[in-house]
Amino acid sequence: MSDRRPPDKVTPMPVHAMLILAMAAFVTLLTEIMPAGLLSSISAGLGVSQAVGGQFITAFAFGALAAALPSAAFTHRMGRKKLLLFGLIGFTLVNAANALVSNFTLSLVIRFLAGCFGGLVWAMFAGYATRLAPPAQRGRAIALAGSGVTLAMVLGAPLSAFVGQAIGWRGAFGALAALSAVLTVWAVIMLPEAPGTAQEERFAILPTLRLPGVAANLALIFSFVAAHSLLYVYVEPLLGPSGLSHRVDALLLLFGAGSVVGLFVTGILIDHHLSRLTSLSIALFAVAAMLLALGLAHISLVLPAIICWGLTTGGFAALTQSAMAQVSGRLIDVAQAMATTAWNLAVSTGGLLGGALLTHVSIGSLPWMALLLLLLGLAAFVRGLRPLIR
Repeated sequence: MSDRRPPDKVTPMPVHAMLILAMAAFVTLLTEIMPAGLLSSISAGLGVSQAVGGQFITAFAFGALAAALPSAAFTHRMGRKKLLLFGLIGFTLVNAANALVSNFTLSLVIRFLAGCFGGLVWAMFAGYATRLAPPAQRGRAIALAGSGVTLAMVLGAPLSAFVGQAIGWRGAFGALAALSAVLTVWAVIMLPEAPGTAQEERFAILPTLRLPGVAANLALIFSFVAAHSLLYVYVEPLLGPSGLSHRVDALLLLFGAGSVVGLFVTGILIDHHLSRLTSLSIALFAVAAMLLALGLAHISLVLPAIICWGLTTGGFAALTQSAMAQVSGRLIDVAQAMATTAWNLAVSTGGLLGGALLTHVSIGSLPWMALLLLLLGLAAFVRGLRPLIR
């Protein structure tokens, strides 16, 4: 008679559910950044300048910034599936509305509402993924679900430009509304439910902020994303000194390819090497910023800088969301709402700071400012977060 015991049953990763969450992330981010690839068409269609038309993206960011914490506070006890479906229905309606309206002011209001739905989805996203995943694979679950973010970053601008050329900018918004509707139906049928927070739990902002590691993670998110934003928003003038500004589309694809590789590596290693991967990500981005700062006019330095920058960006959201899940515990929904607020504040700050430097100093000052922000983020990580995560 054999004395061997049967192996312990391993709970499988709910890959189908993670795929739906990844598509939800894709729709959310694509709704935000799609106007970047349609800017001239939107501006001409609504009778405004491109500088004014660019506020389509700003309005979304302000909506997400304004809505993340309040929406999470009011909905933290709601089932996660119902909440995600509410967000997807919202994206269906606002994208359809933007395809139909012709008044620019009304379009901005609709974009602000779209940002509110975005803030709602981002605030509950990581918590939903971790609730569905086996405990030992929560980091991988966040990376899988967040792969839609990287996909949207890589394909968003070129895809929207292609669709806009084929069926017009209104058609592009209509197509995104249709995609949101199809995803809503798919989620209704196939996505499992997950509970919100328990009835006895309060949505406590200050107690969550006082948890060891939470404030440090927020500081890291803000510094990293602000550094990324001030470089990414002004990537075309940034490539001017090297003579590569006319190839910005190809270089953004190179950046996107690096992001995909970075996300793939992160997804494999995140559950066992979170601290090391985060340290490496910050350091690699700092190297990229340094290469740009020292060699903005040299193609031989700009190209590896773009690749390094892309490698760090693809997995960063998964890394910080996984770290936040570890340090916040049962208060993850509050912490992730705060992280969403920090992220969108950083996007706005990076864009404004980059614009001010470009206007009053020089294009060469942008990489130096990015490097300074990254060093501040690294200090926050080393002092307040690294000792607390695996």
